[in-house]
Amino acid sequence: MKGILPAGIIICLGLALLIAGCTTQPPSAPVTAVSTPFVTSSPTAVPASAPAQVKDPLLQGNWFLKQIGEQGGSAPVLMTNMQINIIFDNAGNFQGSTGCNNYKAQYTLSGQQLYNGMGMTIGPVASTNKYCTDSVNTEETYFQILQKTTSYVVNSNGELTLTDNLNSNLVYTRNPSSPMPRY
Repeated sequence: MKGILPAGIIICLGLALLIAGCTTQPPSAPVTAVSTPFVTSSPTAVPASAPAQVKDPLLQGNWFLKQIGEQGGSAPVLMTNMQINIIFDNAGNFQGSTGCNNYKAQYTLSGQQLYNGMGMTIGPVASTNKYCTDSVNTEETYFQILQKTTSYVVNSNGELTLTDNLNSNLVYTRNPSSPMPRY
């Protein structure tokens, strides 16, 4: 009987542990939320769809520079004997030539009406780096205004005006202008 007693105790203990593991735990005390102004909840991640790209068919195609105007167009820049053009595509890219260097960049239309046209931003302009003595000043001014463009408008005369954050502008037409006479 001595051998059965320890074995019986072990079996009873094992059954007691097995039964205890199958029971549910008593409910815990409810947790109350404490409101503090410094605790913020993290936002739930919602997959964002890409915003629809704003397009303007009037902007598409080849434009030829007619005039550069600084200080709101009140100070025209003397253009040299060079033909500058810009070609806008439908995918948010443009390219062109200054008569000396080729350039390209991306543009985005915001669709927002501003006081001087529709909202537009231009990405960094990449260009070739040839030095042309007779056009270096015009080209520098052109790129400065182009890279800071904030708005555009195509008027009823068929002219495109790009305006920068200082209200300087670039005015284009669909037809190439005749080269400036040299004196």
